[in-house]
Amino acid sequence: MSTLDSLQNQIDELQAKVAFQDDTIDQLNRIVTKQDEVIRLLQSKFSIIGDKIQDIESNLPNKPFNPNDEVPPHY
Repeated sequence: MSTLDSLQNQIDELQAKVAFQDDTIDQLNRIVTKQDEVIRLLQSKFSIIGDKIQDIESNLPNKPFNPNDEVPPHY
């Protein structure tokens, strides 16, 4: 095998690696984009749940909940 053939083989290998890396980067980009959408949706839902909890807490009596004040069901 001549030096020219060896160089051509190396170039072909590098081109194949670059093509594979481009495909991998595209796949990872799609995954990260999808995860970002899910994270934003979860943050929005978490914020809504937090707001609802605050609303519920504001409608509770001023006395804080104390588990020691509760009577077990068997008494």
